[in-house]
Amino acid sequence: MLADKIRQIRKMRHLSQFEVARRSGHPVSSIHGIENGDNKNPGFKVMYDLSRVLGFSLDELGEEVFKDD
Repeated sequence: MLADKIRQIRKMRHLSQFEVARRSGHPVSSIHGIENGDNKNPGFKVMYDLSRVLGFSLDELGEEVFKDD
């Protein structure tokens, strides 16, 4: 669910994984791993940086991702 949401937001903003990586300061492999579901538990710093680049709040993301729990 996290992977799908991050990918959806990135595509909605018309950004490539490379561009998100460049703007966030994290490697493309990290962005790819999150979106692929290989990294199901990214660290707070990575998520904070992604939220800043992609324009979402961590609260909103958490509510969306964990709403069925």
